[in-house]
Amino acid sequence: MADFDWNNYLEVNKTVGVPEELFSHVETSLYNGIKQGMLLEVCHKTNPDVYWIAEITMVCGHLLRIKFIGADGDFWCDISNTKVHPLGWCGKYDELIEPPDEINEKYGDTIIEIMKKALLDGQSVCLEALNNKGLSPIDRIKVGMKVEVQNVIDPYRYWIATVCENVGGRLLLRYDGADEDLTQFWIFFSNPRLSSFGYVTNKGSPWQFKYPGKVNKFSCKNKLSTQLRQSAEESISEPTPADLFQPTQSLESHNFVSGMKLEALDPQDMKCVRPATVTKVFNNFHFLVVIDDHTEDYEDTKMAWLCDSMQPYIYPIGWAQKNGLSFKPPKIWKEGNFDWDEYLTMTSSVPAPDYCFGTKVPLKGIEVNMKLEAVNPQNHEEIHVANIDAIIEHMLCVELLPIGEKYWFSQDSDLLFPVGWCDSNDYALHIPDTTVEKEAPKPAEEKSVTSEMKCSDDWCDRIFFNYKCYAGPSISRNKLSQLPKHVGPGPLSLVLKEVLNKIISASYKPAKLLKDWETEGPPEEGMRLEMLRAKLKSSTYHAYVPVCRAAPHVADFCRAVCVKLQACPCLFGPDEFAELCPNDCQRVDKSTFHNGTERRGRPKGSVNGRRKKKKAAPEKKEKEREPQPTMESESNKDVESVESEHSAGSTPPSEPGTRPNTPDSTDYKRTQRRKREPKNNYPKMEMKTRGAKLPNFALQMKEAHWNKKDMETIYSNTCVKKQNSQDSDTENETNESSSNSRDAKNISDVSDSEEPELKKLKFTTYDPLPSDNKMFEKDMAMTWMKGKLKLSPNPLDWSVDDVYAYLSSTEDCKLIAEKMKQEEIDGQAFVMLDLPVIREFLHMKKEFALQLSKHIAMIRWYIINFEENGDS
Repeated sequence: MADFDWNNYLEVNKTVGVPEELFSHVETSLYNGIKQGMLLEVCHKTNPDVYWIAEITMVCGHLLRIKFIGADGDFWCDISNTKVHPLGWCGKYDELIEPPDEINEKYGDTIIEIMKKALLDGQSVCLEALNNKGLSPIDRIKVGMKVEVQNVIDPYRYWIATVCENVGGRLLLRYDGADEDLTQFWIFFSNPRLSSFGYVTNKGSPWQFKYPGKVNKFSCKNKLSTQLRQSAEESISEPTPADLFQPTQSLESHNFVSGMKLEALDPQDMKCVRPATVTKVFNNFHFLVVIDDHTEDYEDTKMAWLCDSMQPYIYPIGWAQKNGLSFKPPKIWKEGNFDWDEYLTMTSSVPAPDYCFGTKVPLKGIEVNMKLEAVNPQNHEEIHVANIDAIIEHMLCVELLPIGEKYWFSQDSDLLFPVGWCDSNDYALHIPDTTVEKEAPKPAEEKSVTSEMKCSDDWCDRIFFNYKCYAGPSISRNKLSQLPKHVGPGPLSLVLKEVLNKIISASYKPAKLLKDWETEGPPEEGMRLEMLRAKLKSSTYHAYVPVCRAAPHVADFCRAVCVKLQACPCLFGPDEFAELCPNDCQRVDKSTFHNGTERRGRPKGSVNGRRKKKKAAPEKKEKEREPQPTMESESNKDVESVESEHSAGSTPPSEPGTRPNTPDSTDYKRTQRRKREPKNNYPKMEMKTRGAKLPNFALQMKEAHWNKKDMETIYSNTCVKKQNSQDSDTENETNESSSNSRDAKNISDVSDSEEPELKKLKFTTYDPLPSDNKMFEKDMAMTWMKGKLKLSPNPLDWSVDDVYAYLSSTEDCKLIAEKMKQEEIDGQAFVMLDLPVIREFLHMKKEFALQLSKHIAMIRWYIINFEENGDS
């Protein structure tokens, strides 16, 4: 799984994934009931007893970006601790609703017309969504919750089950009281078979509890009542929300009658269509269809479908032959081709009319050869890389890789998932053998392609990597030496594309290099655009880069790229230089390769950006090896000095020209000049990640004009009340995460250069938390904050660099300090973060998120309890 990359796989196979929006069950699992453009009533920032109508401009979990009607700017609102209500709440409870003073002064009486227009066009947030604090359904489902599961062949029979695992809304359930006769099973939370705990009791007869095993262990009323009582007692610790599982859907009445014949997909193999009969009609909405060969044993074999009028796996007679599906005749049929008319006469039955089957919505947006992830119907534990093999009306023929089995699914099946779903939810994905696919066509291609293309301009000979040549300021010689000696021969476009991709992978800042190569508008004459990609932490960037069209121009093209890299012109190209370079780049001054560009690295004769000094004593040398303070400018270095421990944890990427050619220069790694690291922007490249990107908290908080007292008021309401419970929960989660091997070995959001340090990283669970009063007395806390760094005494006043400096000084969070700086998280934004936001929108693994949450809790506690002293 670690070696499989969906982007690479799709690119190699020249295909795309099925659009994510077509998986309605997955979209439902992520929707929290709140979306952009909805309206709600929010209290004033200056007066919490007065409300005004606000529009939602952005949704990030329980953090909403909202704008008061009539206001120019918007601001962040945490609905978990802010007074927000749906429209009409103030009128119902006789609360005062009026615009803030600045809006009233600007618009006067015309604000009423603006409000009326907004109410006519807008939609209110529902009360349930606000009560759920913005959590999506999959976040609300907890292990240990109880659900009631409908029997597969009887709509009135249910049994209680316990949630053992929740993987992105896909639940692993265990029937209560079950032994080895019933194993655990997977089912998606939105499946109509699931209902909340207490559903059957509230419905009453004919709904009843019946054990789903072959032998009813709880046929005795005493045993049944004992088991139900035990399940009810267990549900108290983790109650199930009543609105979470909704089995009642808007169904249409069916027109089927018992005894009608039809065709149905085999429920067990999901490959062929078989004759079936409507054997039982339960009510106006549900009926039972049984495969004809299993009319006597369908309860044990489960060869039946519990259907409603829109059941996707039943069809009128002749449907399989019409659409070319595999059809399996019944056992009683004689030899020869199956004939429905003769079979109806033989069984004295009538066919179900076409109008009984309803109108199925034809497929849109899905094409043959698109990729997706699919559950194996024979083993629901397995999810495979899958391919759309055929499409017929509302049905998909899906081929599971690498086993090559083909099964039929309906378009809205909850056994199908979009590309990347398993990776997003940390679930094992069965992947195809990509090495076999690449090597298999080699013999056939070499004979045909070599003879025809080798003489043409579309064929490229070998391109060599001369790693002993000067690699320039943006390429790592260490990574360059690990590349193959050459690429090719082969088709020109493929060889050049592979060469450039390998150069990108060997650079210190792949995304920055790709951005420099990207071109605007059409390419020059003799060039064509090729899409290249660069990986930066957990994101993948794509850009179109010009490459040459003809083989005679390859040498000039390679030389031009090397010059653009400020490297030796012979760094890579069609000629191999194993020992001596014709440019003598090992001896000449490296500045000769920087013609026409300004080298922003260290001046000649300097160390770490400063002029060399006389030889220092051994004691001074040791001090110089220590991390140097980061500086916003040379003038204020004495005002703010922060210890940076990047050299101990990782080697952050630098701007081209700011690091030496050899990656072994440790002196450079240990210091950074922060003012020379501009913000990385890649506006023209397409970035593909899973989940939403957390916005720039710092900038948007400043636009909202929140002052320091507002921030203190917000967090005094939460930190004081929930101090003990919340922090102790964080400690428990940390202990649990240390034993979770699957999460511990999948740590993302760090650069490639940090991977060796990750292997050494150990997460400690015994660090004191704010709830430990012995460790957090006043003098201890002040010493803790002062001793760490020379920063502003109030963390709410911290800048982005202050937050970066603080995290860099810690042992457990220094590896993610750079990411926080890229997101421009300042002090105010830092204290607003919590565990769900960190994991979902910053895309951090559980271990890093827990460690960061612990520091945020300590900072909050420090603000509330110790800022009053005015110590600095």
